[in-house]
Amino acid sequence: MQLPTWTIWLTAYLLANPQLATAAPADKNAATVARAPAPVSAPRIALKLTPEAQEKQKKNAEFIDTLLTAVDGTLQKRKIKKTGVKPLIPLSERPSESLQRLRTRDADVPNFDAWYQFEIDDSTTTVSIASSSSKDKKLSLSPSTLELIHKLNALDAVESVQALQEGPPPAVSPNDDPRNTNQGYLNAAPQGINARYAWTINGGDGFSANIVDVEQGWNLNHEDLVAQNITLISGRNAAYPDHGTSVLGEVLMRDNNLGGVGIVPRAKGRVISQHRSDGSYNTAAAILDACNRMVLGDILLLEAQEFDPVGGQYYWPVSVADANYDAIRACTNLGITVVEAACNGGYDLDVYRNAANKRIFNRNFPSEYRESGAVMVGAASSATPHVRLWYSNQGTRVDVYAWGENIDTTSTDSAGTANNLYTTGFSGTSGASPIVVGAAAAIQGIAQVRLGRKIPPARLRTILRTSGTASQNPSTDRIGVLPNLKAIIDGGHIRL
Repeated sequence: MQLPTWTIWLTAYLLANPQLATAAPADKNAATVARAPAPVSAPRIALKLTPEAQEKQKKNAEFIDTLLTAVDGTLQKRKIKKTGVKPLIPLSERPSESLQRLRTRDADVPNFDAWYQFEIDDSTTTVSIASSSSKDKKLSLSPSTLELIHKLNALDAVESVQALQEGPPPAVSPNDDPRNTNQGYLNAAPQGINARYAWTINGGDGFSANIVDVEQGWNLNHEDLVAQNITLISGRNAAYPDHGTSVLGEVLMRDNNLGGVGIVPRAKGRVISQHRSDGSYNTAAAILDACNRMVLGDILLLEAQEFDPVGGQYYWPVSVADANYDAIRACTNLGITVVEAACNGGYDLDVYRNAANKRIFNRNFPSEYRESGAVMVGAASSATPHVRLWYSNQGTRVDVYAWGENIDTTSTDSAGTANNLYTTGFSGTSGASPIVVGAAAAIQGIAQVRLGRKIPPARLRTILRTSGTASQNPSTDRIGVLPNLKAIIDGGHIRL
């Protein structure tokens, strides 16, 4: 008997279970995926100094060490490892020329010189699981790590603090049933985004569109992806290759006699890893390095989740962390469309308050809301009328939604070496976000043909939200609309 999708997802991610207990696949169309346990490591901290403190750090390399001794209690026992304090974003990965162009336009440019990272010489684990019931179990930062963040954040010399801690990407629910040929998310509204109609329009197959996927691992040799010549920009292909392989398949599966077909099979795809070449896990550095290799009109997909620097829980959009927000803002200011998963905590983003007590995700409070320019994506049922899936984060910040279950796409094994596996059960905001990326790439392909140029991020976000399919209960679902490519194209919305 097949388990319900939510049961598999809950077991695999909210419980941070290291394995999915599945039977052996009957044939190549059924995927069995193993999960690695959440990592256990000493805390690595990202810290942003005030301008005055930044000058002190430049003059005294041990200044940040003194900040640790300024916090009380057991935290005084912690020491920075001998590897020392390093820039959060290496100079080689900063889009310096691009940022300089922004400065000449008097744009609000993030100051990445003020961000540093260091690792604590402490055996305290960074991640814990705490709950009162099975459904409420959450992956979170350990209490001691969260205490350190709060105490450092209270210092006058510090503007922002966050943990650089890896965790699973937005959830996926692979199952063991042989895949079918019905990729319903490609179909006409209200079921899907009507990619099949876009294919009949010049450029609607993604021709000339460029996409970069930010996450932790992939199998780029999968039989239905290898001909796309997807390349790794930087970082290490290190973890969750099944996840990345499924994401790429939704968007880029080759139009051939194997497997399915991606939403934009003629788009160019690249990937970049949060696991950096220096051994660190650094989402902001990956975003900025990708940004440095992209141009106006390209699309950056953020297939990642983040720990909340205030409450410590996992499953938040990556922009909850200030360094990631700054990196995203730099990209969108440069004309790159960023698509960000809303993630799978079941949280109401509107009520969240950051360390400065600001409702940064609530558009109803303009003085507190923080605009990164990204397109944020929620997850809904595959069946119509679409309803928000219970684990999808929601709120006024969420722009659009797409299928978050029963997604037919490529897959691989836990080692990333199986080249002929598929799944009918990819899910979560992980599955929803690539569908929106595909819609965005189809629009950019058509724009290039019709207008001779790509559409800037703010305008593209508006287009994606135009004439879309509403969820069943918009006022309570609060996940925006499902993009409708036929309505966008026929309505004449593809314009600057």
